[in-house]
Amino acid sequence: MKKFISIISLSFFLGLFPSFAKAPVNKTCPVKGKAVNAESKVAKVEVKFCCDKCKSKFDADVVAGLKKFAKTEEGKCCISGKPVKDSKKSTVAVGVCCGGCKKKVESDPKKHLTDLK
Repeated sequence: MKKFISIISLSFFLGLFPSFAKAPVNKTCPVKGKAVNAESKVAKVEVKFCCDKCKSKFDADVVAGLKKFAKTEEGKCCISGKPVKDSKKSTVAVGVCCGGCKKKVESDPKKHLTDLK
């Protein structure tokens, strides 16, 4: 029984941070176009939504969702265009080639995600 509870607890904990355990969603650095250094360089990009339905649509195709996010007005859902809620969000691992690109993507993700590959 203790083993079962431990497994359930671990599953819940990992469920809170699903994006951090995932590999980057891209293979090419969105800033310089070089190959991604996935072993050590990942920029974390947070995307907010208006509802769970939009979050699910985004999570189904993250790269397409990030491209939409890059073109969406600040404070608006990239799927529906409605105002976002702080409680509805996904954190995505975007691979980059170096620390400088990581800083650029994290400081202004919309500028660098329009041509994500």
